[in-house]
Amino acid sequence: MSIADQIEQIGRALTAEELSKLLSVSKVTIFKQAATGRIPSFRVGTCVRFDPRAVANWLRSQ
Repeated sequence: MSIADQIEQIGRALTAEELSKLLSVSKVTIFKQAATGRIPSFRVGTCVRFDPRAVANWLRSQ
C-alpha cells in the first residue's frame, strides 16, 4: 500500500505534525508548503489542517 493510500484511509483531518511524520519531512516544511498552496490545506480558526483525500490526490499527482 502506497503512502497516498495510507493517508487516504485516515478518517479525519490531519495536523501538520501528523502529516510531517507520515511524509518524513519537518513540520516547518509542511507549514511552508501549505502557506504557498503547494500542499492542499485549510484553516480551522488559526489552525492549519489537511484533508487526507486532498493530500493523497496531491501526492499521486507529483
